[in-house]
Order: sequence, then structure tokens, then C-alpha cells
Amino acid sequence: MKRLFNVRLSLIAAFSFAIGIFAFYELLFGDFYFGLAAVAVLVVLLIVFAIKRNMGWKIALVALVFVLLGFGRSILFYQTDASDVLSQPTTLTGRVTDIGRNGAQGGKIYYLEDCSDENSRYGGRVAVYFDESASLNVGDNVTVRGNLSTAFPVKGDVNAFFLRNRIRYELRDAYVETAERGKLNVGESVRKYIYDVTESYMPDNNGLMYALLTGDRNALDDGTQWTFGRAGISHLLAVSGLHVGFIAAVFAFVLKKFHLRPWLECLIIFLPLAFYAYLCNFTPSVIRAIVMLLCGYLSKTLLSRYDMLSAMAWAALIDLLVCPFYLFDIGFQLSFMSVFGIVALHAPLNRLLVRKNVNAHLRRLAGGVTVSLCCTASTLLVLACNGEQIAPFGMLLNVIAIPIVSVAFVLGLFGLIPWIFHYLLFASDALLQAVQFVSEKFAQTDFATFGVKATVLSVLIVIVLFFAVGGFIRLGKLGKRIFYPICCFLLVLSIVFAYIPRKTNASFYAVLTERDAVVVALSQDGDAAILGDLSDYRAVQNAISRLEEYDVDALTLFIAHCSQTNPDAAKAIATHFDVRCVYLLNAEANDSVTKVFSQSGAEIVTQLPNSEVGKSVRVRSLYDGVLRAVCIRLDGLDLCVVYGDDKWAQSVWEMGLGADVYLLPKATATFAPSCTLTPCQTVLDGNYGANKYGNFTITQKGDKIHLSFR
Repeated sequence: MKRLFNVRLSLIAAFSFAIGIFAFYELLFGDFYFGLAAVAVLVVLLIVFAIKRNMGWKIALVALVFVLLGFGRSILFYQTDASDVLSQPTTLTGRVTDIGRNGAQGGKIYYLEDCSDENSRYGGRVAVYFDESASLNVGDNVTVRGNLSTAFPVKGDVNAFFLRNRIRYELRDAYVETAERGKLNVGESVRKYIYDVTESYMPDNNGLMYALLTGDRNALDDGTQWTFGRAGISHLLAVSGLHVGFIAAVFAFVLKKFHLRPWLECLIIFLPLAFYAYLCNFTPSVIRAIVMLLCGYLSKTLLSRYDMLSAMAWAALIDLLVCPFYLFDIGFQLSFMSVFGIVALHAPLNRLLVRKNVNAHLRRLAGGVTVSLCCTASTLLVLACNGEQIAPFGMLLNVIAIPIVSVAFVLGLFGLIPWIFHYLLFASDALLQAVQFVSEKFAQTDFATFGVKATVLSVLIVIVLFFAVGGFIRLGKLGKRIFYPICCFLLVLSIVFAYIPRKTNASFYAVLTERDAVVVALSQDGDAAILGDLSDYRAVQNAISRLEEYDVDALTLFIAHCSQTNPDAAKAIATHFDVRCVYLLNAEANDSVTKVFSQSGAEIVTQLPNSEVGKSVRVRSLYDGVLRAVCIRLDGLDLCVVYGDDKWAQSVWEMGLGADVYLLPKATATFAPSCTLTPCQTVLDGNYGANKYGNFTITQKGDKIHLSFR
């Protein structure tokens, strides 16, 4: 066993810590046995390893300790993240931050920090949504009135933007009571300076340069983001190791003239890097790059060889200590997988070129191609697993774009220095314009992107395969002949499995938030329906993800209050599915929404009050001047969605409709009979994460109604 594995204690610790986080995440949503199975597999492997290897029991002990640490850190983060608030009228005082402000002219969304009301202070930041565009300045001390609720950035999926910016609450239907001018803090002043300078000297690409320097894409127009995404170079818009490396290289070049000791040089370089991480809001990719850089300097100080894989493991540990749920953030996954691809594949490819007696100059030239190839190969299935589009031209375009953007970034960095240095930004603008031009040509082709499906198992198989290719698992000739074909076969099998949709069974899947109740109804014969106001875009995306898991023949849409429907949510449904018919349950107009479905070829029908439509999935509206409730009947299951406050819910309940489950999206938990579900429901045993935000599946087992939460 000693000859088989090239063991790194830091890697085992990071992997075990991630297993602990994963186990808690599964337990949070009621999948106790799945999380327990993951831990059990790790324990069995470690026991076998401990038996077969000298001192292996110590390694096994470290792994088990880090599993518990990961689990415990997740509990601590989840419990102290934010207190539970369910849509209560509140008057908040706080300070306007610059999140989303540089480059924006007014707007309906602002983010406040240092918030409090007459009773308590609120940790983290608050996203404030105004019905009409408000005019507030960064640094203003404001008093706003609205309905406050907990944001819950972890709901089955992860809202990375909320996590990274520590947004813990949302204030909706807000209006400003008072506003006083305040001062900018250091970070806001520097970011404003960067934006103002680039806007003055880079007329064409100031938003792009601002994104390159700070990681904030708010100043970018949608067209540029679409172009970079289609071309496969959108990663250049996120601050990563590339940017941190340039800043470190500039300071290292200057410091080498003084011939300082490595530890002192490391300390001096760390200070500007820490400030840069502060400017970029301590994103996971920046933390990863800085930690790996520090590991490099520490290895020089200790006179030991730098091990990139161990440095990556330490960076992952620190990132996950800061926020355990970064593990489920696609940005975190792509950042670490791209580095892992370079670690595992770049050296073998370079050795292959040496064995082929390739000229040294050509090897250096091929270095950029191989790095791009390694990053693409390692992140391909991560993108597929997260439902993202694959850009086949990305590998080729990165070879061209990365050097150009690198030069533009350096020129932009020096161009921030006052006086004559500002004119360097003109050259940077021209370089970025060239990248824009090439990207547009690639993006406009019909086959610029395509979709691929994969599972988490596919990603794990790729990781194991890359470990073997990189030499971290030592295999002889016979071992390679057996191991590689088995891994490739399992990889193909896992991808094929991802394309096999599950057969539908009679069930409801509901995403219950404080703003909407989106219900997916599936019948035995393959018919499906989506019901809701469709006002909460994230809730709709969650419902879409669930529906894509099944083999659906036809989809019918029932919109309760069309005036509240989010047009982006309507576009998402029309894009993912062939919608057969759209029923409007309330005679409300929303031209932008009806236009979306008309263009997609769906029939739009205004359902008569108190009437029932449908075959396998039957929907009846209860109308009493206004829409009171909607009843959905499905193969013996009855679900009733009640609209209104507690008083309305009580009146519908007293009608004796005989529904199996009642959903009360607008009511509070104070009115909670045994078969009702409300946001922040706390009365159900075994309901872990759904206690707070109610994502659940309703199925019938015999004569009982079964609820499972996710």
C-alpha cells in the first residue's frame, strides 16, 4: 500500500473536511442515510488503509477528526448565520454599501450593512428591494420601511452571491423614510477611484477593466457577459490566481533587488495581497491563490520542495473554514478543479514533449496550450454537472485571450497611478477591444456552446483518473492496463446514466418561500404541470431543476397572479420546456409574460372562476371576488394552495375541501393545522432544512401521505 499511494496528509484532511460538510448538508435536507453512507465509505477505506500501511491508523484518526470538524463547522455556520425572520413589517436603519453600485445609475436593489431596528441588530447585510427606482448614494445612512425576511442563501442550491457578500436578510416593498449623506470606507473609496479612472480613460471597455481589477461585474453590459460566456472565457472576468499572481510578481520583482530573506519577502508581499483580497470581497478563488502563494514562500523558508497539490489542499481547508457551503458553489468547484487539472496533467504532458524530443522553444510555446487543455479537461464535467453550457472554442480562445488580457491587466494596474500613467489605460482599452472582437466572432457561431449532462459520480471518477495520470497513484504497466479502461468505462456509464430520465410517478414537488409557492405536479402517465405566481426566480429555477430529472411528455402552466410573474422566470420555463398551454387563473394583465409564451407557441387561456381543467392533472380555482385558493388533484393526491393571510387561510380551511395538504405561502406559522405547510414551518418532526424554507415532495404510500424534504 505504501508503494501504491503517494500520501499527503493535508489532502486527506481537506477531503475529510469536505465529507463532513457534505454529510451535514444531506442531513439538513433530511437525506440522513445518504450523508451517513458517504461517511461510512470514508471510514471503511481508512480502516483498510490503517491495516495495510504502517502508521496508517494515525492518518485514519486525522481523517475522522476532520470529518467531525467539517460537520461541526457547518452546524456552527448554519446556526449563527442569521436569525429566522418571516416577512414582518420592519423599519431598518443602515448604511448603503457599494455592492452593485459602481456602474449602476440608480436602481431598485440596494444592499445595507450595520442594520438595526428598535429591538435588535442584524448581522450581515440586507438586500433592499424598492418598487420603483430609488436614488441613494454609497455611504448614506438611511431609514427604510418594508417587509423583512431571512434570505437563506442555502436552499438545496446555493446562492453564491449572497454567501460571498454576507447577505442574510431581504427587505421587500421598501420605501425610504430618511437619508443622510455619509462617508465611504477605504474599500469603497478605492473601488470608486478605480471605476472613475477607468471610465475616464477607457471609453469602450471601462466596465470590463473594472471587472478584471475588482471582480465586480455590475458595470458590464449583458452583451459582454453573454459574449464571454459563449466564447468560453468568462472565467477571465472573475478575479483569480491569474490576477493575484501578477500583483505578487510585480512586488517580488522589486523586492528581489533588496535580496531579502524569503520569510520577510513573504510578509511584505502578503500585505498588498491581503488588501487586494479585501477589495475583491475575499472571494474563494482569491483566497485560494493567496494561500497557495504563501505556501510557496513557506516552502522556500523551510528549505523544502513546493508541493502544489498540498498547497491546494490547505487553500481548500481555509476557504471551507471561512464558509463551509462554498463547497456547493460552482465558482469554488471550478477554481479548485482547474488548478487540480494543471497539477495532475500539465507535468505528464510536459514530460511527454520531452520524450518526443520537442524543441525547448516549442515546448514553452506549447505550455499555454497545455495549461488551457488541462483546465478545460478538468472543469468540463463540473460545468456539465451544474447544468452549464460547454464552450468547445474556449480552449483555443484562451490561448489567445489569456496573454492579451494579462498584458491589459498589468497596463490597467499601472494605469491607476496618477498623472501620466493614466494614459496606459488607452493601450489597455485597445487590447481588450481586440479580445472583445475575437470573442464576438466565436460567440456568434451556432455551435459556440452545447449542453452535456453529468453526475457528481462522473466528477469523482475524473478526479480519481487524474490522480492516476498525475502519478499520485503508482500503477505498474499491468495496473494501468486494467485501471484506465475500468475508469473510462465507469465514466461513460455515469454520463449515460445522467441522460436517462426517471419515470414519473404521482407526486407533488413544492418550493415554498416567503414570496411564492411554486408547485410541480407529476402524473403516472408523464403529464406535468407547474403552478404558482412565478414571482420568485430562484423558486422557479428550483422547480425547473426538479422537473428536468423526469421523462415529461407534456407541460401545462397555471399562473395564479400573472401581474406578479417575473418575466425572467417565464423565459426560463419557456426555454427549458415545450409548454403546451398556459392557464391564467386571475384576470390580470402582464404583457411581457404573455408575449414570452406566445412567441414560444403556447396556447394562453384565461380560466373561468371556480372551474376545473385538465386530465391527469386537474386544477380548480376557488374564486370569491379574488382568487382565494387553487386545488390540484392528481391520482388520489389532493393539494390546496391558499392565497392570503391567516384570516383567508382559516376561511378556506373551514370550507372542508378534503385536501391532503394545504400550502399557506402568505400566512404565518401561527395558523398551522397538522396537514398545512407554511414558510419557516417548525412543527414537523424530521423536517430539517425544510423547517426554514419548505422544499418538499408529497407522494402517496398505501393509505398514507409521505413527505420528503429537499
